[in-house]
Amino acid sequence: MLTALTINNIHYDKRYINFLSKLRGNSIRTEIKSARGVVLRHIILDKRRDRIDWELLDSIIGAQRNHLICSDSIILPRELGFRRFDDSYFRSLLSLNMSLHIISKLKNKLDLSYALFDPEGDWSAYIGGFARYCGDVTVISDKPDKYADVISEIADETGAQVKLSSNRDRLLNTDFITAPAQIREPLCLRGDAVVLTGRAPTVCLPGQVYFDYHFRMPNMFDRIKPAELSEVYFSAALFTKARQYELGSIVPTACYNYSSSQTPRSMCDFLMNKAG
Repeated sequence: MLTALTINNIHYDKRYINFLSKLRGNSIRTEIKSARGVVLRHIILDKRRDRIDWELLDSIIGAQRNHLICSDSIILPRELGFRRFDDSYFRSLLSLNMSLHIISKLKNKLDLSYALFDPEGDWSAYIGGFARYCGDVTVISDKPDKYADVISEIADETGAQVKLSSNRDRLLNTDFITAPAQIREPLCLRGDAVVLTGRAPTVCLPGQVYFDYHFRMPNMFDRIKPAELSEVYFSAALFTKARQYELGSIVPTACYNYSSSQTPRSMCDFLMNKAG
């Protein structure tokens, strides 16, 4: 069973706020919803007073307090063991899925230089897919041992040569980069380089860096999703906590940064024009 928390701020006319808030106080209700075998326990707090009784909520939420599905606008009391569910892994999958889909659709893909930026060596299973479609593939990783065997297998089976390095300067001549994990260090990139990553970088980077994604959630799951949660975040919870692993193959229909967006088709057009 999944557990989600929603906090609704109830606003009254200022003339009556003190009287009504004291009269009614905060109230808690629970809704049980299900779809495709997944059960969601949706706890809804109607907030009329500033103070939230987190100990009362803790008695209702129970063991799921440390991976609670909720909006990032809710400030959880970490001292009581409350933690928001982290969707980083699923976001990394989306960046990889969209990148691979784009490369597979490019007509002049052999002229495109591609790099997988993976310092911790967590995504070696994906490099074979990129090597299959792209002639110039580089892996930037501080854990070369995690890639050595898979790169050797790719060379034996397909003849494709994947370059492996820890030198970040290799990215300077790269057209298209996937960085599944959040980028936390400055990188030398071209101004027209395209980067798909799982989280907004913690540093300012040149190039076109996209870190948020959109897709159409399966309708049955959309019916149980709390309205304030994004499709990405709720799908991540379904994938990770409810074992809905088919969601891990979703290809986003669009990617975003703070000021612009791209669809797979528009990204393909941009990259083909660069390679051409």
